[in-house]
This record gives sequence, structure tokens and C-alpha cells, in this order.
Amino acid sequence: MIVFWGAVVRFARSVFASFRDPQTRALVTGAMMIIATGTWFYSRMEGWSVVDSLYFTVMTLTTVGYGDLSPTTSTTRLFTVVFVLIGIGILLGFIDVVARHARGQRAKSETGTDDAT
Repeated sequence: MIVFWGAVVRFARSVFASFRDPQTRALVTGAMMIIATGTWFYSRMEGWSVVDSLYFTVMTLTTVGYGDLSPTTSTTRLFTVVFVLIGIGILLGFIDVVARHARGQRAKSETGTDDAT
């Protein structure tokens, strides 16, 4: 259990430290915007509650897709296609930046230098 919490702490430090990078801030802003857009769109177009819309948005972007909610009109289905392609790209970009930062931090701690990336 201690190993798990150590990994969580290291991950959280990498996420927060990576916010110094303008690319990371842009990706976080993009991720928040895409989630807010999806939540608003599904709430408005499907008539779902905000919680259901947020849930569907996150499940869709993380590719979990339980299937308990699904778009019912052609408009929302077409939106979902574009939404998934853009949203997954943004989320993968964010994960990549955080992972690169974590690897750089690990390399610094293993070598004891500040010039590793």
C-alpha cells in the first residue's frame, strides 16, 4: 500500500510541476474546454442532466463507454464522432507531457543532475 501512495504522490508532483510548461497549461485548458463543451452540448441536445452529461463526456473521452447512455439523434451522433477525435487527442497530449516530465524528474533524481530532460 505504501508503494501505491508513493506512486500517487510522485504522479501528483509531476502533474503540478509540469504546469510550469506553457504546452501543459494549454492542454489542460483544452481538456477543460472540451469537457465543458461536451457536458453543455449533451445536456442541451439530449436533455440529460448536467451530471449525466458530464458522466457521458468523461466515459466517452476515456474510451470506457459503458453504454448506459448513448446519443439518440443524428446531430448528437455526428458531434460525438468529432468530439471523440478531438478530445482523445487533447487528453493523450496531456498524458504525454506529464509522462515526459515524470521521466525527466526520475532521470534527474537517479543521476543527481539538473540537466536531464
